[in-house]
Amino acid sequence: MRNLNQNNITQAVVASFSNTPDARLKEIMTSLVQHLHAFAHEVKLTEQDWFQGIDFLTRCGHITDDKRQEFILLSDVLGLSMLTVAMNNDKPEGCTESTVFGPFHVEGAPRYELGEDIANGANGTPCLVRGKVKGLDGEPVPGAVIDVWQSDDDGLYDVQHPDLDHAQSRGIVTADAHG
Repeated sequence: MRNLNQNNITQAVVASFSNTPDARLKEIMTSLVQHLHAFAHEVKLTEQDWFQGIDFLTRCGHITDDKRQEFILLSDVLGLSMLTVAMNNDKPEGCTESTVFGPFHVEGAPRYELGEDIANGANGTPCLVRGKVKGLDGEPVPGAVIDVWQSDDDGLYDVQHPDLDHAQSRGIVTADAHG
């Protein structure tokens, strides 16, 4: 398409996806472009606004590494993470809502017995947490897996301490027969 302008650029970009072999990718990209262009029109995006947005995303990319994923944090700030989890994990009325693991969840955290200290040397004031895992009927859920991770007094998680070689304030406990 020639003579692109603000009134036909969206259709031209959508048309560029016409040969996309993955139907789901084509659907997502088409909708993304249409909504993104509508947003730009709605807020009357200036070139300076656009550049500041690109600069922000670039800076997010520069501080992202294998232990810190800034785009997930941005997704959290924008509510997209929670919306996606909620849409894909509908729960019955009265059930604890779904939530995102977040950027500091780590697969394979150490397992602890109920009542054990999971701080494992982390800086901060000790905290005792008690609770029960119950089903919708109010009955205990024995064997429920509880995955816990918490920041230290500095507001950092164990994975943010480069010289730390073990888990701190992170662990998995399993509910007993009483939930």
